[in-house]
Amino acid sequence: MVQRCEHCGQTVMTTDKQCWHCGKKLSSGKSTLAKPPQLATAVSEENSTPMPPFTTILLYAGLTAVALLILMATTRAIGQAPLFVTNSDNVPPAGWQPFTDNQLRFTLNLPETWQLFDMTRAPETLTLRSSPPLQAIDQTFDALVPDTQLLFLGTEDTAVFDDGSPVFVLVAQSRRLQQLSPEQIIAYAQAQLPENVTLSAVNQLKDSVAEQTGSLLFNIEQDETLWRCLEQIGPGDDSVYLVVTCTSFAQYPRHQSDFEAILRSFQPLGS
Repeated sequence: MVQRCEHCGQTVMTTDKQCWHCGKKLSSGKSTLAKPPQLATAVSEENSTPMPPFTTILLYAGLTAVALLILMATTRAIGQAPLFVTNSDNVPPAGWQPFTDNQLRFTLNLPETWQLFDMTRAPETLTLRSSPPLQAIDQTFDALVPDTQLLFLGTEDTAVFDDGSPVFVLVAQSRRLQQLSPEQIIAYAQAQLPENVTLSAVNQLKDSVAEQTGSLLFNIEQDETLWRCLEQIGPGDDSVYLVVTCTSFAQYPRHQSDFEAILRSFQPLGS
């Protein structure tokens, strides 16, 4: 049987009297049995962490990949979200379609052939705002209250302000005007409108939910052009909406019924 020297621990034979490694005399019965070598870097059981099963690792990897794909698809969908969506709750006349802005602030009906522009996002916004009719409306809004924000423009696809005879609807909002009722806004407008704006008619209305609205019929003189506009004023959750339909004075009788239908269809959406 193999034994070990009690002095140096090296292997010796049971018949050896002296360790041939260290030279010291061996005492009978004091040598120890040889033990199998152990790794010096062995980790104690209490400090070791068991590896998870391979199937668990695959499961976590799969879930992570799915989560990343969903995140990428959602981000892409948000970036490609439509400016306007169809609103099935608002039933339009034949040949018309209901639209709701992407931020779900309001809905209205428009002829299907009209072009739509989100004035807060459309790349054409600066060009459109520099056109004569929108300049006239913008100046009128600025004369009323400086915080007015243009939100939406709908116009006939045959005239995006190039031929001098546009037909359009413009939606704007003001938070400061929310402090006033539609009746007070109309009285304020009569006192604040620029000299080139002339009021033709003023109406006080109440809609189906008994919220007071008001409408104004007015003319805007700009250079040698006379615009005729029908505007509706109505409260929203946190602002007042100004919905203006306009065209040239000569074209207004032909579009008056459409303008009135557009204004009737306009509905602010609650938060």
